[in-house]
Amino acid sequence: MILLKTIHVTSVATSYALFFLRGFWLLRGSPIMRQRWVKIAPHSVDSVLLASAILLAWQLGYSPLNSPWLAAKIMALLLYIGLGMVVFRFGKTNKTRLVAWLCAQLVFFYIVATAVTHDPFLNF
Repeated sequence: MILLKTIHVTSVATSYALFFLRGFWLLRGSPIMRQRWVKIAPHSVDSVLLASAILLAWQLGYSPLNSPWLAAKIMALLLYIGLGMVVFRFGKTNKTRLVAWLCAQLVFFYIVATAVTHDPFLNF
């Protein structure tokens, strides 16, 4: 279980780092965005992240039906994915992409905070 959690947390950090860098590079018009690994690596990391999340939830007996914080995380994840699609696919201007990129980062930190506190409303 400790190994699985380590894989999950490492995948979270790597996924965020790649999202941040790719957004930064895109907004700066960097040619690195055309490199093959930049297109492949995030999908590989996110696949490991999703698999580890599902395995952790299963092993710990969590379900979105009985854990409101997990349901909130899943809904926020869908929003994060949607914002990422605006950043990397559908945003027509750099301003649109920048706003979506910044909003996605706020959503990411909400997801992390919800995971740590197990509180969808973040009542610290």
